[in-house]
Amino acid sequence: MLASTKRILFSAPILLALAALGWGGNTIAARVAVGEVSPMMLVSIRWLMVSIMLITIYPRAIREALFTYKDKWPWLLGMGFGLSGFNIMFYLAAHSTSAINLGLMQSSIPAIIMLMGLVIFRIPVTGLQFIGLLIAMTGAVIVIAKGSLDTILTLTFNHGDLIMMIGCVCYAGYTLGLSKRPPVNSIIMMGILSIFALIASLPFAIGEALTNTLIFPSMTGWLVLLYVAIVPSFLSQVWFMQGVDKIGSGKAGMFTNLVPVFSALLGIQLLDEQMGLYHLISLAMVFTGLYIAQRR
Repeated sequence: MLASTKRILFSAPILLALAALGWGGNTIAARVAVGEVSPMMLVSIRWLMVSIMLITIYPRAIREALFTYKDKWPWLLGMGFGLSGFNIMFYLAAHSTSAINLGLMQSSIPAIIMLMGLVIFRIPVTGLQFIGLLIAMTGAVIVIAKGSLDTILTLTFNHGDLIMMIGCVCYAGYTLGLSKRPPVNSIIMMGILSIFALIASLPFAIGEALTNTLIFPSMTGWLVLLYVAIVPSFLSQVWFMQGVDKIGSGKAGMFTNLVPVFSALLGIQLLDEQMGLYHLISLAMVFTGLYIAQRR
């Protein structure tokens, strides 16, 4: 009984669903952080906290892994930019779009993974997958355009949603890169990635300081940082990494579709945000497109 329960709790679907729940909460944290801590400061301190936490717990293992895989440092830096790039765009977008939109935009990540896999790694895409891809991406465009045809025709998109789309591209690249990671324990790998994500974020934090837009965390800002360091930055990333190990990046990426569901529910409950009809249409199109894309 105990073994069966443990097998279920550590199965890929459960791990990936928990990862999505953590990221759904991150959309709320991003909105709460507005005015309490500046975006680049938030990203840098976030990864600094994760790095310190894991290096303190696993100093020897992380040091040995860094030395053993020193020939992988260019790959690690690229992965660091993928993680930090997503975070930076995510927290920037939070200044001009809703938590619901932040979550819904992330539902386009599996389609972007499929497209990038085709272009970069020449992973074949069937006709059915391509149709699903188009439907899913159309759903993402509906969110960006807020359901308005005039917005699409005049190209007057909410820049926050466009910024979020760039962030989704960064995370899609990171997800594809996970399939190339060396055989290292997931927690140790997360410790290494957090170091490189911190390195990748520092130039942006310095730029924020030089442009006098840096905001040091308030008490609320520190609470947000504590949450994002422990849950979306560490636990969700480890759970997602383990899910990728179990079922592959393509199938694991499908579970990011739970992020908009959790984001919408949390946004409505905690931030009193309103779910519009175009949100529901978009969500239905993304899910439909990804269901078609995964059909055999």
